[in-house]
Amino acid sequence: MNVSLVELYGVGGTADYTDCLAQALADRGHDVSVITSSLFEPLRTPRYAVHRVFGYKSSQPRWLKAIELSAGLRRARAAVERARAQVVHAQGTVIPAVERRFYASLAGRARVCTAHDVTGHERRRVLGAYPPFYATFDALVCHSRSSAEQLQQALPGADITVMPHARYTPLVSSTVSRADARQRLGLSEDARVALMFGFLRPYKGLGVFLAALQRAAAADRRVVGLVAGRPLYDISAFRRAAARDHTPVRWDLRHIPRSEMHVQFAAADVVVLPYTDTSDSGLIELAAAFRRPVVVTRTGGLPEAFARYGAGAIVPPRDPAALARAIVRTAAAPPTRSLPGAPWSAVAAQTEALYERLLAMAGPDVSRGAA
Repeated sequence: MNVSLVELYGVGGTADYTDCLAQALADRGHDVSVITSSLFEPLRTPRYAVHRVFGYKSSQPRWLKAIELSAGLRRARAAVERARAQVVHAQGTVIPAVERRFYASLAGRARVCTAHDVTGHERRRVLGAYPPFYATFDALVCHSRSSAEQLQQALPGADITVMPHARYTPLVSSTVSRADARQRLGLSEDARVALMFGFLRPYKGLGVFLAALQRAAAADRRVVGLVAGRPLYDISAFRRAAARDHTPVRWDLRHIPRSEMHVQFAAADVVVLPYTDTSDSGLIELAAAFRRPVVVTRTGGLPEAFARYGAGAIVPPRDPAALARAIVRTAAAPPTRSLPGAPWSAVAAQTEALYERLLAMAGPDVSRGAA
C-alpha cells in the first residue's frame, strides 16, 4: 500500500508521532512517505521517504508562514502524485483554512486525518475553524473516546475511529543516571523534582503549576519545579512573579531536542501536566516510556490516557492546592517500574485496517493507486 503521511510543523509531539507511525507502517511492508517541513528530523535512519516541502522559521510572522505554506502545499501535491499515494493521512493542521483546500483537491484517494487537537487551543479566526477542515476527510482518528465524542458533536455522521496513543518507547534512545542528570541541570540530589515539559502554551497551565509549587514547597521544602520547553507566548509576567515570590523553579526555556530530553526525564521524580483544557497529550506516553509517574488534570482525554498506566495522580484542573498535594505525594513515591502501553506495531496494524476499509469502500481505481 502506498501511504503519504502529512505533518507540516516538523517539530514537537505531532512530528514525533508521525515519525513513529511511519516507521511502524514501513515495518509492515507499506511504501510510506512523510511530507513535512524543513525542521523534521527522523529519530533514526528512516525506512520511509521524507519530502521537506515547507520551509519556515519560528521567528517568521504568521502572514509569511501562510505564504510559505501555500507554496509548500503545491510541492506537497507533487510529492503525493510521485508517491502514487492511495492513502493520504494528515497529522493535524498548521493553518486549517489553507490546508483544507489542499486536502479537498486530493479526491480520488482515501483521506484520513488524526485529530490530535479537536479544536484550536488559541482561537484565531485568520487560521480557520477546525470542524470544516476535518469535514474534508473520509475518516478521522482520535486518541480518546472523549475527543471522538466532542468531534462527533461538531460533525454528526463523521467516520471516527478511536486509536489510543502508543507509548513513546522509540524516543528513549539514550540513558543517563539520575545523579548525572541532576548535576548537568544544577539540581540537588535530594530534591523532589516536578517536571513540566514541552512547548509552553496558555492552555498548559503554567500559572497553576507555579502556584502549586509554592504550596508543595511549603509542605516539603525539597520540592522544586523544572520548566523545560520553548514558550510559544509571552511568559515574562509568570517569571517575574515566580522571582518575586521565591517560587522554587528552574527554567530551561528552549526547544529540547530528542537527543537531550532523556536528561530532563532522568532528573525528574514526577512529570506534571497542569493543563486547563486540552483534547489529548502524548506527554503521558513519553513519561511512561521514561518510567516516570505523572500528575495530570481531569480534562479532555487525559483521564483515559492516565488509566492506561495508573502511575501518579489525577486532579481537577485549575486547582493549585490539589495539584500541590499530588506533586508532594507522587514525587515521594518509590521509583516506577516499567509501565504497560500500546506498542507502535499495534497502532500501525489498527491504522492499516482503517486504510484497507476505506480503500475497499472506494473501489478498484483508488486501491490500485492514483496515476
